[in-house]
Amino acid sequence: MKKHVWFINAHPDDLNGGLGLALVLKELKDYQIHIVDFTRGERGLAHKNVPMDECAATRTIEEKAVCARLGVEPVFLPEIDGESYVTPETCDIIENLFREAPPTAIITHWPVDVHADHVMCGAAVIRTVRKGKIPAEMYFYRQNRQSRNLPEDVYFPFDSRIMDLKCELLSLYVCQDGSSIAARERIEDTYNGYRCGAEFAECYASFQIPGEGTFFTDLAKVR
Repeated sequence: MKKHVWFINAHPDDLNGGLGLALVLKELKDYQIHIVDFTRGERGLAHKNVPMDECAATRTIEEKAVCARLGVEPVFLPEIDGESYVTPETCDIIENLFREAPPTAIITHWPVDVHADHVMCGAAVIRTVRKGKIPAEMYFYRQNRQSRNLPEDVYFPFDSRIMDLKCELLSLYVCQDGSSIAARERIEDTYNGYRCGAEFAECYASFQIPGEGTFFTDLAKVR
């Protein structure tokens, strides 16, 4: 039976903080990844005066292209970029998704990120897990220029092949200047790798009490 790992993101392209992990999980037969976007990033091109519906359509296409490379179909929740909240209706949708494919681990936003949508997304996942008594480990990933005071306690190392794939996929987020996102992630992951003695790495903060949790430990055994 496959272990389900859920990535819950505020916007298309927010998977950047955990894409290395997603790429490794895709190659392991014991894991199935799921990608959920809280919004469609409707306001992501407001600085170019692109209408929200047009922006949403563009970012949806780009997200589907990235997810196709990961072998999954993204799920989009009904919140709106810049207007998202922790609504009971959205939390119910998340809970139903978790019931259909019970998570071994959930990866989402640190709920004190700078971006309000990240805050709402992370808080909605926490509320859903607590309200629904979902027995899953939960982790928060760092977002470049967004996460503040993230208590990093888990490093996930990977090699240059995965790093190159990660940058290739990030470059598909063309409307958000994905090539620049990829360049920042390469620098960030190089630094994280230095901190944990690896070539590259992503860092995560655990929602569990320190010392609890087996997801990353088990993953290290099967890679």
